[in-house]
Amino acid sequence: MTRVESNGQSTPAIAGISYVFPERSRTVGELAGDRQLNSSASTMESFGFGNVHVAVGETPYELALAASTRLLDESRVDRDSIGLLIYGGTPGSMSFAAQTDAEEAASGLCTMSRFKFPATRLQYDLGLHNAWPFAVDQLSCTTLLGAARLARSLCLTEGIERALCVSSEFFPANAGREAIFNCTSDAACAILIERHGTRNRIVSATNVTKGYYWDVDALRDEIVASYFPTARHVLLRTISDAGWEPADVDWIIPHNVSMRSWQILSSLVRLPRARLFSDNIVRHGHTLAGDNFINYRDALDGGCIKPGHRVVLFSYGFGAHWTGVAVEA
Repeated sequence: MTRVESNGQSTPAIAGISYVFPERSRTVGELAGDRQLNSSASTMESFGFGNVHVAVGETPYELALAASTRLLDESRVDRDSIGLLIYGGTPGSMSFAAQTDAEEAASGLCTMSRFKFPATRLQYDLGLHNAWPFAVDQLSCTTLLGAARLARSLCLTEGIERALCVSSEFFPANAGREAIFNCTSDAACAILIERHGTRNRIVSATNVTKGYYWDVDALRDEIVASYFPTARHVLLRTISDAGWEPADVDWIIPHNVSMRSWQILSSLVRLPRARLFSDNIVRHGHTLAGDNFINYRDALDGGCIKPGHRVVLFSYGFGAHWTGVAVEA
C-alpha cells in the first residue's frame, strides 16, 4: 500500500541505486609516492583511508552512462515513465575526456563545444524520450542529495512519476587526490526517485549554504572551523523536520570525508541509537557526490538497514553547502 501523508500526497521514495567505479584502484601509499596527496600516507591512513578508484581510460560520461544503464536494467521500469533526468558532475566537453586529456578538453568550454551537454546525450543514449534533461552545478559533494531533493519536489508539484538522478565525478591527472584531509575517488552513481513510494521514503531535506566561503583556498582554515557547528545544526534540523527525535535515528549514512571527522561530529550530535555506516571510507575513499547513495545501497545489500529504519544522509560540499536528507527505509 502506498504511504500517504496527512496532506493527501504520497511520499516520493528512492526506488533504486546503482554505481560504477573505474577499473583501476590505488592505495594511499601509491598516491603519496606519485605526489597526489598534500598529506603523508600515514596521515591519510590515520583518517581511515586505504584505497581509491582512479579513472585512467574511462571518461566521466562513460561512467555515468554505465551507472544509469545498470540502474534501469535492475529496476526494469518503463523508460517512457521517466519524466525527469538530472545530471550533476563533470561539465560539458570535459565529461567526454579521459583524465589525461582533461586540460585540453576544458578548453572546449571556450568554444562551441560548450554546448555538448552530457545531460542531453544521456537522455538520447538511454532512450528517455519523455524526460526533461536538467543539470545541477555548483553544489560540489552535495550534488546528488540536491538532485534528489529537486526530483522529490517536482514529483509532488508536477506529478512526475519517475526521475533519474546521475552524478559522475573525476579528478584530472594533475589535480591531485586530496581536499582538506580526504582522499578522493572517481565514480558515477545513479538513483531513481518514484512519486509513489513504500520503501526508502524521502521525508525531509535541509540545506544551509554559507556563500562567504566561496573562495575555498583563501578561507580553508575558516571552513574547517565552521564545518562542525554547521554540520551539527543541519543534522539536527533534518531530524526535526522529519518529525523525529534524535533517539529515533537508526543510521547515519555519511559522506566519506574521513573517519576521524565523523568521530568528532558524532560526539557533538549525540544520537543515542544511531550507527554510522563507515565501511566504505577505507574501501572507496571519498567519491564526492556519490558517497551517500553508494553507502546507502551497500548498507541495504548488507542487511544493515531494515524496513522502517530511520536514516539520515549528510554531506558537505565546497562552496559551501551543508545538506541532510531523512529517509524512512
